[in-house]
Amino acid sequence: MPALPDPPTSPPTPRKANLLQVIWIVVSGFFMVGRDRDYEPDAPKISPAQLIIVAVIGAALLVGGLITFVSFITR
Repeated sequence: MPALPDPPTSPPTPRKANLLQVIWIVVSGFFMVGRDRDYEPDAPKISPAQLIIVAVIGAALLVGGLITFVSFITR
C-alpha cells in the first residue's frame, strides 16, 4: 500500500519584534546600512505603529543632536 502524502503545513508565524530589534532596524534605515537577514522571511514582524513611533523618536533625537552639535561648534 502506498504511503499517504504529508498534509500541507502552514508557514510558521513570524515572531514579533522586541524594542531593541525595532530600534536597530530604524537606525540601520537612517544610515542606510543593513543585513540581508533583517529582511528575510523569518525576520521579526514589525507593526506599523512600532515603526512610526520609533522612527519619530529617532528622528527627533537625531535632529536634536545635530542642532546641539552645531551650536556647540559655532560658539
